[in-house]
Amino acid sequence: MVSVEVNKGGVKQGSGSPLKFYILVALATLTGLGASYLFSTGSFLYGTVLLVLFLTLFVTESLLISSRFHLIAAVVLNSVAFAIPFAKPFSLFFLGGFIILVLFLINGAYSGRREMDNMVKIHFTRLVRVISRSMITAVVVFLSVVIILNNNFSASRASINRLVDITTPIISRFVNGFSGGANTGELLKSITEKELSGDKNFIALSVRDRRTVVENQANELKLKIEELTGITIDSGASIRENAYEMINTKLSSLTPKAQIYWSMVLIAVLWLSIQSVEFLIYLPLAVLVFLVYELLFAMKFITMQMEMRSKEVISLR
Repeated sequence: MVSVEVNKGGVKQGSGSPLKFYILVALATLTGLGASYLFSTGSFLYGTVLLVLFLTLFVTESLLISSRFHLIAAVVLNSVAFAIPFAKPFSLFFLGGFIILVLFLINGAYSGRREMDNMVKIHFTRLVRVISRSMITAVVVFLSVVIILNNNFSASRASINRLVDITTPIISRFVNGFSGGANTGELLKSITEKELSGDKNFIALSVRDRRTVVENQANELKLKIEELTGITIDSGASIRENAYEMINTKLSSLTPKAQIYWSMVLIAVLWLSIQSVEFLIYLPLAVLVFLVYELLFAMKFITMQMEMRSKEVISLR
C-alpha cells in the first residue's frame, strides 16, 4: 500500500495501512507457496500458472511497499514460503539455493523500488523489466538447484513420462508411430520396415522373408543404440519405461563431482535460454502487473498523488 501524507516539503510516502500491507504480502506469499508446492509434486502446468501469479504479485508488492525495512521483510517472507516445499534438513544445496533466492529477490525488489522513485511518470514495462532480471534468475536458479541437486541427481518416473510426452510431437515428425506408450520393439521394426520399403530386393521377397529381414535389422538397430548409449534396451517395454531406465542409469553412474559439474552446465544453459527470450516474459508480466494495479486502484486499495520534487542542475558559470 502506498499512502501519502502532505507536509510543507510536498508529498512524502508513508508506510500505509498495516492491514493492506499484510494482505498484499500474504497474497504474494501464499501464491509463492502454492506454486512451489505444485512444482515439488511434479504438477508443472498448474505450478507455472501459480508462478506467473506469484511473480505478478511480487512485482506489485515491490512497487507499492516504500519502506526499505518492510520491503526486505516481505521479500524474505516470500522467499521462505517459496522454499518450504523443497526444504531438506542439513542440505547444502538447498541452503545455497535459498540464499541465492533471497539475495536476488531482494536485489530485484530494491532495484524496482529505486527505479520507481526516480520516475516522474510510472512506466510499468520498464519497472517490470528491471525487477524481472533478478527475479527470474532467482526463481530459475533456485528451482534448478533444488530439483536437480537436492534430489540426488535422479529423475522420477512421472517427470520422465512428462518429458517423453512433451517431446513426442517433435520426435513424431521424424519417426512415424513414436509415442510414449509405444512398444519399443515394435517401433524399431516399424522404423526398419520404412527404411527398407524403398529397396527393390526387399519388396521382391516373400512376406515371411520380409518379416525375418525386418526382425534381424531391428535387432541390429537395437544393438547399435545399446552400444551408443551403454544401456540395455527392453524390446518388450514401452518407450517411457526404457527412457526412465536409460536416464536414471546414466545419472546414477555419474560421480558426485560430475553431477555437480553437469548440474551447473544444465542450470547455466537453462538460465541463458530464458534470458534469451526475456522480452517474451516481462512484456506479458508488465500487462498483468498493470491490470492488478488498475484493479487495486479501482478497489481503492491504493491511492495516487502528485509529488513536488527538486532537481540539481550543473551548468557553466
